[in-house]
Amino acid sequence: MEVKTEPAGRLFDILSEAKKKPPNTKVRKVWADIFGIEATDTGTILRMLADLIQLTYKTKSQIQNVDNIDHELYLKPFIKIEAMLSQINLDAQWQSWQQQIDEPTIYGLQFCSDRLNREANFTSLKASELDQIKKALEELTDSVSNSQLETSLKLLLVRNLESLRQALIAYKIKGIDGIETELELNLGSLFLNKEKIKISADKQESKSFIQKYFKFLDGINKTVSTAKQVDQLTGNSLSKLIGVE
Repeated sequence: MEVKTEPAGRLFDILSEAKKKPPNTKVRKVWADIFGIEATDTGTILRMLADLIQLTYKTKSQIQNVDNIDHELYLKPFIKIEAMLSQINLDAQWQSWQQQIDEPTIYGLQFCSDRLNREANFTSLKASELDQIKKALEELTDSVSNSQLETSLKLLLVRNLESLRQALIAYKIKGIDGIETELELNLGSLFLNKEKIKISADKQESKSFIQKYFKFLDGINKTVSTAKQVDQLTGNSLSKLIGVE
């Protein structure tokens, strides 16, 4: 299923899927299935729920900023959504959560999505593009982890790649903005460590891994910029920006 660009659409899709889950299922299993993670991974489930709460507030904020609508009417669905998300017992039965996602709430979100979608000026990533990024990320992480890079630089790159992996996991919630944010954070960490990167790039055994890393970031930068119909973060490749050829 294509992930919508505007937050109300993403919230609508997630809660519509959640509404269909069997009522006697444990809450953790429901969210794990929706987010595509293991039900035993409590930390990630809680992090994703925190992201879902942020998505709710972001949607409310955008609705409140829309002119010429009845804000009280459009904000009604969020009363039950916030009540549902205030519960944190992952081992409870889903029925207690599911009751908050009634038809008026779902329809209300659908109207919010339609209204906000008229304000959107960019598209989402295709499923094939997302799969390509995930595959490239996994391969690059394995390569860097098994490389002979200087320890502190290896830890930096692995940490950055893990942050991007988490953004891809949360794509269903955060959309393309989450990937763009992590890309910017990756770039910021490279600026802070550019001297260390330059030194390592002078060593032949390290250069190929660094080049692969920059090529990967350039690819994401291009994909995100195309989807958002904006200029890339830089006019040149990221490696040139850092001063590594």
